[in-house]
Amino acid sequence: MGGEGIDGMEPELVAPMVAFLAHEDCPVSGEIYTAGAGRFARIFIASTQGYVHADSEPTIEDVAEHWATVNDETGYYVPVDLMDWSATFMAHLR
Repeated sequence: MGGEGIDGMEPELVAPMVAFLAHEDCPVSGEIYTAGAGRFARIFIASTQGYVHADSEPTIEDVAEHWATVNDETGYYVPVDLMDWSATFMAHLR
């Protein structure tokens, strides 16, 4: 590019997010954000409710048969950290 910037990604269009994330009043830590072209957004990883196999050992056929349920985004949740995710993921064992 020969020193040219990417339109919308000039430092002054990204710096406000960087500055806020570094500021003592920023309420988050360890999260992912994106900034550019005047847009600021949070990126997050979510988990679907999935499918719970109730019998002995699940098979590849069980997974295939319930693939739509595994991927159904209705009622997805955003875990706050790995421990939250694992507790929710394993809740059916209680």
